Amino acid sequence: MRHLPTLCAAALLAGCTTMADTLHGSLTPPAGLGYAVFSMTVRTYNPGYAAANLSWRGLDNERYGMVYANFGTDTVFGEEGMTPVDGRLQLLALPPGRYQLQTGYARWNDDPGDDLVFNYKGYASFRLDKPFEVRAGETVYLGQLRFNLDYRPDVEFGDEQKRDFGHMRRVWKVNDLSAIRLQPFSGKVGRSN
Repeated sequence: MRHLPTLCAAALLAGCTTMADTLHGSLTPPAGLGYAVFSMTVRTYNPGYAAANLSWRGLDNERYGMVYANFGTDTVFGEEGMTPVDGRLQLLALPPGRYQLQTGYARWNDDPGDDLVFNYKGYASFRLDKPFEVRAGETVYLGQLRFNLDYRPDVEFGDEQKRDFGHMRRVWKVNDLSAIRLQPFSGKVGRSN
């Protein structure tokens, strides 16, 4: 029981670790792993009340997971002087193999009214099925997934290398990005629900 305050303080400090603290200025993955990097952004009337999840899974292994973006609090800053966008730059540390961005889910509300917390009026799911490969010791850039949530919701894929690499330099404090393998997705998928 005497160690409880120390454990609580350690847990709080661990929660404050930034991506820059984790990467220590390098996108060289830990031994036996590779990185996949992509941004999740949004276009909607009220990004402050929008969020998205994205699930991924291994095609060669039993790995799977989910990443999250809260468009009201997350920002991709880009290079100095660029206009920031609502979204999050994601980094997955994975064993070598083939993977797939599987499904995206988005929630939003253009007019939250009085209930600012649980008042999501829009919901959409998107079947992505976008394969990619992770190699040990390498980082692959998959581009941007933009959740367009007005009118007919869809997810649009594109290459936002300048902005995303600028964010890695400026916020993640990684200066050497020359070894990143570029494999940005393209196209668009409509909602599946």
